[in-house]
Amino acid sequence: MNPIFKDKTIVIGVTGGIACYKVLDLIKELRKLGSEVHVIMTEHSTHLVDVKDFEKTSGNEVQVNLFHPKINYIQYVKKNKPIKHISLADIADLFLVCPATANLVGKIANGIADDLLTTSIVATIAPVLICPAMNVKMWKNPIVQGNVKKLKKLNYHFVDPEYGELACGYKGVGRLANSKKIIDRIELLLKQKNDLKGKKILVTAGATFEEIDKIRIITNKSSGKMGLNIAEQAFLRGAGVFLLRGHNSVEPNYNIRNEKYDSVKDLHNKIKNKIKNFDIVIHSAAVSDFELNNKKKSKIKSTEDLHLELAPTTKIFEKLKNMNEKIFLVGFKAEFNVSSKDLINRAYDLLKSANADIVVANDVGKKNAGFDVDTNEVYIIDKNKKVQHIGLSEKRSVADRLLDNIADKIK
Repeated sequence: MNPIFKDKTIVIGVTGGIACYKVLDLIKELRKLGSEVHVIMTEHSTHLVDVKDFEKTSGNEVQVNLFHPKINYIQYVKKNKPIKHISLADIADLFLVCPATANLVGKIANGIADDLLTTSIVATIAPVLICPAMNVKMWKNPIVQGNVKKLKKLNYHFVDPEYGELACGYKGVGRLANSKKIIDRIELLLKQKNDLKGKKILVTAGATFEEIDKIRIITNKSSGKMGLNIAEQAFLRGAGVFLLRGHNSVEPNYNIRNEKYDSVKDLHNKIKNKIKNFDIVIHSAAVSDFELNNKKKSKIKSTEDLHLELAPTTKIFEKLKNMNEKIFLVGFKAEFNVSSKDLINRAYDLLKSANADIVVANDVGKKNAGFDVDTNEVYIIDKNKKVQHIGLSEKRSVADRLLDNIADKIK
């Protein structure tokens, strides 16, 4: 039993994807955690899994048809009985669509409500979490990607499909995400707070780059995923968020104001121009430590030996409190294959040198905690050298726990 899930009602929409049988195990887990589960199946899904299996697993009658063949709806309406698609939409604390086919995603994106499931989704005000599963070519189809992007901008939530062997025989992205990832995301949505409402937060994310010549650059491996997840979770918790992101970083899912940067100097100037308007700055950008002296204004010939003279760049993080002494300042410290003691001490030294409020430290040498992955393990260190350790978790969960820490400190 989990207090976040306890007594919560989750309505699950099951569509005609081959992965629909996997939802039975997901329902079992949700009920163990304490949730009430109701299931709506599309007509197509009933050809793949028996309705009775979902009824037995959920403990509730499964709904399939918008209009039940045994009900006289003229009399039904006269007696003022609740309409199923409205009642299910109203009781949901969260609406989960799993698996979601390309067809279903397209219907939601275009406001089509032609069966019980799509009509209920249109009628609900609960958070809607969509878990697509489909053939890799379907997932990559620009129409499908356009529909997904549209829904994300409208604050529909997604757990994107994973890479792996698919039922159709192909290998690629399209497989339904694992149950743990889906349940972790449900937990975040169920416990979602509005505790950052009214706060203005500036987040930096991703790598800078420094030109060698007009073709080549010096950069690092940062994808910006950690900072992106922080920005998105802060947005969902009510904050006014502005995201400064590197040119190669992922675009935010929600309708978050954002702007790209390239070099250290460009990022520095963009922060300097904006920082007075913010209450909190979370600086997770991976800033280049060096820039090139005497940058070439044309392409260097590849037949020549190349000797580069590098100079240190501006330490942006250590200058932020000088730009706005009132901000609550959060920074990141990345190290490679060091002890946890050294990692914490180096992070605390950075905190003191920048007069920051929090520094988040991580060892990118650890498996699944480095660059361009969806998980992380971090230590959160504050001014009193109080340390909070977050074990290997989805970056979105790490972001939310960091925001819990920040929200607690700014009360």
